[in-house]
Amino acid sequence: MPALCLLFGGIFAFGALTLPLAAKLDMAKKSELYSVSGAVESVSRTISGKAGRKLHILLNDGSRVHHLTQDDLSADVPALRSLRPGDNVTALVKSDSLGRDLEWVWELQRDSVTILSYEQTREFVERNRERSLKISRWTGALSVALFFVAILLRLRFGAWRESSVSRDAVN
Repeated sequence: MPALCLLFGGIFAFGALTLPLAAKLDMAKKSELYSVSGAVESVSRTISGKAGRKLHILLNDGSRVHHLTQDDLSADVPALRSLRPGDNVTALVKSDSLGRDLEWVWELQRDSVTILSYEQTREFVERNRERSLKISRWTGALSVALFFVAILLRLRFGAWRESSVSRDAVN
């Protein structure tokens, strides 16, 4: 049992340390973004248990097709639902930090009218970051508690407790 507590304590400690780092990777300064322009080839939405709701836009700039993606902010920004194939758009994007062939949308304009602003995306990402930090704190607390329980169990039932046989041998 102490070994299981140590194992799960380690897993939760790893999660507590990596969640803030992952949340930091999601942030982008406006100066780090680059612009892509072209015609929308397709717009789709996916729902994944791990990744949640995502908006996917395939954008052809004449030389290549860009796979633009973002958390589906259609509930907060209804204009995103009006995107259609053939629309000419300009987007400020950031390359995916995991090396996938994705570009994360931070700002989107259709015919020079801003549909999704950098500030709206930043606020959304910041809310998700705050939620991740709160989860990270609780995960860290759970990790510490599991380590503490592992030590207590080991002292009470394990090899760290002085056995009665060794005490009798000394007397």
